[in-house]
Amino acid sequence: METLLDPITDVQDRVVDGLKSTKQPVVDAVATVAQLVLDRVPELPALPYAGLLPTPLELIDNQAKFATKVVNTTKAIAVAAAKAAAPVTDQLLDRTAAPVSAVKAA
Repeated sequence: METLLDPITDVQDRVVDGLKSTKQPVVDAVATVAQLVLDRVPELPALPYAGLLPTPLELIDNQAKFATKVVNTTKAIAVAAAKAAAPVTDQLLDRTAAPVSAVKAA
C-alpha cells in the first residue's frame, strides 16, 4: 500500500540524483579554472601563515564530520520525541504499539 511518504521519498531521491549529476560538470569547471590560473601565473606565492590553514580536503572532511554529528544528534532527539508521543500517535494513526520484549537477566 502506498503511503504519503512514498512521493516524498521519490522527490528526495530525485534531489539526490540531481546533486550527483552535478559532480562531473563542477569538477570539470574547477579543473579548467585551475589550469587557466596556472597558465597565467605559473609560480603562485605561498599565503602568509599557510601552515596554519587547512587544505580544502581537510576543511571538507571536518565539515562533513560536523554535519554528520548534527544530523545524528537531531535524529536522536526527534526519535526520542516520537517515541514519547507514540501513545497518542498510535491511536491517531490506528497503529498498535509494538510489544515490548522483556530482557532476561543472565
